[in-house]
Amino acid sequence: MKISFIINGKNTEIDVPYDRRVIDIIREDLGLTGTKEGCGSGECSGCTVMVNNETRLSCLMLAHQIDGKHITTIEGLSQKGELHPLQEAFIKYGAVQCGFCTPGMIMTALDILKKNPKPSREEIRKGISGNLCRCTGYQKIVDAIETVSSYQLPFTSYQLPVSCETTRHASRIYQEKIIKKVFIPETLEELWKIFEEEPSWLIYAGGTDLLVKIRSGFSVNTMISIEKISKLKGIKDCDDKIWIGPSTTINQIICNPVIKKELPLLVKALNELGGHNIRNMATIGGNICTASPAGDSLTPLYLFDTELKIRSEHSVRNIAIEDFIKGPGTTDLKDGEILTGIVIKKPSDFNIHHFEKVGQRKSLAISIASFSALLRINTDGIIEKSRFAWGSVGPTIIRSKEIDKVLTGKNLSIENLKAASELAKKAVRPVDDIRASGEYRRNVSGNLMLRLAIYK
Repeated sequence: MKISFIINGKNTEIDVPYDRRVIDIIREDLGLTGTKEGCGSGECSGCTVMVNNETRLSCLMLAHQIDGKHITTIEGLSQKGELHPLQEAFIKYGAVQCGFCTPGMIMTALDILKKNPKPSREEIRKGISGNLCRCTGYQKIVDAIETVSSYQLPFTSYQLPVSCETTRHASRIYQEKIIKKVFIPETLEELWKIFEEEPSWLIYAGGTDLLVKIRSGFSVNTMISIEKISKLKGIKDCDDKIWIGPSTTINQIICNPVIKKELPLLVKALNELGGHNIRNMATIGGNICTASPAGDSLTPLYLFDTELKIRSEHSVRNIAIEDFIKGPGTTDLKDGEILTGIVIKKPSDFNIHHFEKVGQRKSLAISIASFSALLRINTDGIIEKSRFAWGSVGPTIIRSKEIDKVLTGKNLSIENLKAASELAKKAVRPVDDIRASGEYRRNVSGNLMLRLAIYK
């Protein structure tokens, strides 16, 4: 297939296989070796580039995902032989040793500063937490980024040429062989037609899990990218409810003022999903439909009485999220159906929103156990209403109405929380796996209840 794009201000057209990764196009086909591949699975961010002025992990992108777009690599930051202020700062503060992670670190820092010109040191640390470095210990990296934060950075913003815009077509099919195709519809109507013509397909938007599966030997005859269907994106404030499009990215949700105000629990949870660059790509719908019990969005969504809009060409149905997710990797989606909306009831009855997860490391961790809590506590410190949910400790998210009720009318004393903690240990259904034993998960689930004592 032929794709057209701009890279570092240069119009480029290249013929590549449909499943060619962007990192391979950049390094091997175009010879821009500043971009590095470390893990190949989105865990190190060494491959970070800018796509339409926002960071993406090029190891997790397929070729068609840059068609008609503008790409900036580390080579494109210098202008007329002069280093970018970030590059100069990294040199000045000695934020470079082996240099392998540095291009990705600088590109991530660029995106952080674009969105927040004067971040705190903690915000910088959080922003680069998905970029792994094993040389500097991050201190000098934070120093360098903090110093540059006062600059008016010369962000690149090249305009796409007319040729790029006109070569794309709504029903364009990228095809390597008859049995391997990628469709990119721009409307739901186009999507229904593809469903009629193709007996077997895989739908994706952000694709952060897709490349990992492909590298592990996963194959599918037809892939359908829904990232260009505008009706599947966005956030709407609907009186006592909030509608979120399934193709809305995690960072778009986190940064939305309505979400920040009405759903702080969701913001807390999504801030723990991957790193900054993953959150620029991953979508809320993908996190739901993957149906992993470790999905960071799921425990809050279970507590919100979340309703999912499911649509086919000829029908629409609504289903509660707890009925939609059947088990690990299994949902109630039927042939010809897709998720078209997430409807969340505003939890206005609650004044405490708590999320916490335990993993093998602080950032980019797949949870060993996660915990969400909604509480309404009156001025006397008495719990009037509560909801709790646990993730990664059962085949689906664990809810217990018994635990919800046991604390009602009581305060957050250690004694009361210990009693609830014992019930939590009985409610969860953890298993042994490579990350932790079931017994460890059980104890952690109970101990997470005790952390609510901070609100006493």
